[in-house]
Amino acid sequence: MRILAVDDNPIIRMGLRTLLDGTPGVTSVADTGDPYEAIAYVRAGQVDVVLLDVRMPRMSGLELLPQLTTGATVVMLTHTDDPETVAEAITAGAAGYLVHGALEPEAMVAAVRLCRSGSQVVSGVAPPSAAPPRAPAVRDLLSRREAEVMDLVADGLANGEVAARLFISEKTVKNHVNSLFAKLGVTTRSQAIVRWLQRGPEPGSAVGPGRTGPRPGPHTLGPRAAAP
Repeated sequence: MRILAVDDNPIIRMGLRTLLDGTPGVTSVADTGDPYEAIAYVRAGQVDVVLLDVRMPRMSGLELLPQLTTGATVVMLTHTDDPETVAEAITAGAAGYLVHGALEPEAMVAAVRLCRSGSQVVSGVAPPSAAPPRAPAVRDLLSRREAEVMDLVADGLANGEVAARLFISEKTVKNHVNSLFAKLGVTTRSQAIVRWLQRGPEPGSAVGPGRTGPRPGPHTLGPRAAAP
């Protein structure tokens, strides 16, 4: 997976390169703050995924987005968490919308992989409706053994490796995996990892100027619809 980070902030670009360089499955990481250079990268077929900021001075991410989606999977990665902006980006063809700080690095990479595989993932954005009652912590949804299995799955271990590590049969591991998938409300290992690795602040803790409470977790919206 070849990734291009497009952001006018060089510090953010440097951080993304540091995070992604050497990540399994990532073959190259480029970055630019120039929207026209980003277009050139995509048109030359040099990238598979673009991580795109929304607010940039020369051309906004929303303006740039339609010129990138024809040649790459575009995931918005930004500090802007306005639901209307999210809706506009998804309608314009963004494969996902991730707010900085809403996901731990491992979960962010897993979310990008989900977007590349055809799903839509939105994380860090409050729904426009009233906040729902607090859900149980993710770890509390699983039994102790299921949590042990999920920890190893999140580390990238296959079922056979998990079985060897926990001294149980592979069939038992499969049963645990099927059970924890149902409890987490997911259908694939990638979705389970994103759900499991999500770490948000406790209710009542600050998440930014003028806002309190936990950031919403990642929402996998299912297969993407084609951009209009």
